[in-house]
Amino acid sequence: IDSVNYRVNLTTNVKPNPQNVLNFCMVLRKHLLGGCIKKIYSNGLERIILIDIDCYNELNDLIRKTLVIELMGKHSNIILLDDTNIIIDSLRHIKELDENFRDILPHTKYSFPTSDKLNFLELKDFEDFKQHLIASSKDSILVDELPSKIANTFNGISKNFINAIIKKLNIIDITDDSLKKIFDY
Repeated sequence: IDSVNYRVNLTTNVKPNPQNVLNFCMVLRKHLLGGCIKKIYSNGLERIILIDIDCYNELNDLIRKTLVIELMGKHSNIILLDDTNIIIDSLRHIKELDENFRDILPHTKYSFPTSDKLNFLELKDFEDFKQHLIASSKDSILVDELPSKIANTFNGISKNFINAIIKKLNIIDITDDSLKKIFDY
């Protein structure tokens, strides 16, 4: 969860255990050792990966725990939840005094980060996409401004992604046709 190179990798390669282990790693071992991954999914287009793991508690009852991996640059975190979405522990504990942020502390209820951006997956069609882009800008949009405009309007879409689409589709000016190509891509 490095602030620049954050990512998730699934592997079958066995890596040696480090000599000095973080406390959070010990918590993961305690709670997840012998568990079985049942589901890996995301919350819409958010950069949050959830991994449901079936494991046994102290009474040998089968319970589900969830590992939440938030890939958000300097705000990246790994959080272990119990079956009622209460935080067991996290790699980074966050106590926010401002109501705009969330507490990530043991024994508190986990909540997803909030955003005022629109969910791209909930758009009805291209016209809906275009209308939201136009509504968020006062003047006409230039090609150089488009990646920021889309990234600031819709959740889960980065400027780098839009720049790659513009380059791949060889878009040089913003027209209804070029916006439609970006939307369809």
